[in-house]
Amino acid sequence: MKQLTKSLFAIFLSIVVTTSILSACTKEEKKPESKTGNVSSQLKPVISIQQRNNGIDFLAVIENQSNHTVTLSFKSSKMFDVTVSNSSNKEVFRHSKGKTYEQKQENVQIKAGASHIWKSKWRVPAEERKAGIYKVKAAFTPSKITPGALKTEDLTVEETLTLQAGLGDVKNNSFRNIHFSGKDGVYKVSGEARVFEASFAYTVSDGHTIFVEKHEQTSEAAPAWAPFSFAIKIPEEDLPINGTLMLELFYFSPKDGERTDILAVPLQRFK
Repeated sequence: MKQLTKSLFAIFLSIVVTTSILSACTKEEKKPESKTGNVSSQLKPVISIQQRNNGIDFLAVIENQSNHTVTLSFKSSKMFDVTVSNSSNKEVFRHSKGKTYEQKQENVQIKAGASHIWKSKWRVPAEERKAGIYKVKAAFTPSKITPGALKTEDLTVEETLTLQAGLGDVKNNSFRNIHFSGKDGVYKVSGEARVFEASFAYTVSDGHTIFVEKHEQTSEAAPAWAPFSFAIKIPEEDLPINGTLMLELFYFSPKDGERTDILAVPLQRFK
């Protein structure tokens, strides 16, 4: 009798466990999918840069890569901003600087597969441009995205802008008569410097990677102009596939340690 009771209890326990497992599976299968997708991850920010005689044109774009219309809501008429910074991270242009914006709700609808374009211009004539590698950042500032969750860090984009100037005009208060020769990672640079304690530094980069960063000495300190020359060697396998290899000469300010009198010289363009 006891053996029969144990057998019946085991069968009952097995049925209870099986029923619980099936119930859990059914609940898991019936669990509704989340409807709050991150639409901002399907919005691609793009910045297009065009150099013209009267300045630099920027096209700040948001591409809607989702499969439905998206509405971007802004708290004011300021919907985006574009900033340009030099290699010392000093801001040299900001689209919103000096502008007045209306404080009212603004909505922008972007259909599936379409894009919306905002325009900006940095008015700097070719003869006034300082050669160098600049960082361009476009940031879009919606307060709400419908439908979807908002992640504003997804709505910023950075690009590199390389400005070049005629070598005959490459000079500033600290460097002049710059000459260089060479190609494919091997270069010779010479010129004159008028720098504090006869010391200056230089870097070679493509805007993304710094290939060389060194210090140099001249025979005399400022206010005298003193000649200098040095060689640059970059392994061929490290050279960029495309872009411009830019040499930047400068000295560190004795007041605050900041890079001062940066002079940029394009060494070689790669395509």
